[in-house]
Amino acid sequence: MTLSDFDLNLMRVFLTVYRCQSITVAAEVLNLTQPGVSGALKRLQNQLGQKLFVRDGRGIAPTHLAHEMARQIEPALEAIENTLTDAQEFTVEGKRRFVVYTTEPVMLKLVPKIEADKSLGNCEIVLCPTTVSEAELLEKLNLRQADLAIEFSESSTSSHFTQPFFSDQICVIASKNHPRIQGNISTQDYYQEKHITLKLRREEIFLVDYFTEEHIQPRKVAAECESLLALMALVASSESIGMTSVSMATQFAEQFGLQILEAPFNSLPVDYVLMGHKREQNSKANIWLREKLLSYVLD
Repeated sequence: MTLSDFDLNLMRVFLTVYRCQSITVAAEVLNLTQPGVSGALKRLQNQLGQKLFVRDGRGIAPTHLAHEMARQIEPALEAIENTLTDAQEFTVEGKRRFVVYTTEPVMLKLVPKIEADKSLGNCEIVLCPTTVSEAELLEKLNLRQADLAIEFSESSTSSHFTQPFFSDQICVIASKNHPRIQGNISTQDYYQEKHITLKLRREEIFLVDYFTEEHIQPRKVAAECESLLALMALVASSESIGMTSVSMATQFAEQFGLQILEAPFNSLPVDYVLMGHKREQNSKANIWLREKLLSYVLD
């Protein structure tokens, strides 16, 4: 077989299957049918005269040849894609759907701004709840299932970039009608009251434990929530106190009838970052998306 006989278009299909370790998932990423992906792989294997994947339980596993091909071809293919992407002009007249994974407080902050933005043209910005694990989130960026993520922890991988987004703080909230807490709260008061708590899904620890310099002692927990909005509603309708971000408390305090109180201990800033795959760092479309999101938190 000569190079002129080789179908280079099959390389993108191969690399996507290699990354996904699944023909079904690869078909979704490539927006192709499963038979189309299977047929492309079969043609590539026929051209090479060797197998690239073998059955492994209900899935597939790459062969040694597939590992070697991916290692050598992936950087070259990404360089070509980056060059073509950088050369493409981006305008909001073209139809484009951007997917951004982020946390509940950021969603609540951004959705009204996105809906009110009349300059999006034919572009759509869709916010999705952040994943349970960082590995799963990075995989979505790797497979182009997400354009960006907004996180409060920076990835240490060499394949991804981060950019500062905005900084927040945590605070204590209590009902305006609370019989004992009014205007401020001491450390003693904090531990004497019952708490509505929120556990961060990814870190498997409570919000207050993640963003404080001090060791937080065990508290009397009345209820544990998975949503900050649910936490705020429970605090508003009970004598329990809770912790949330200052931006979220400010946004909903009047609606829920809440007091916003300074935390009685040294809290750490909640520093959000925009995170994406490095192949998108110089993409005009991704730069537009990052600038647009930044404009929502700077105005």
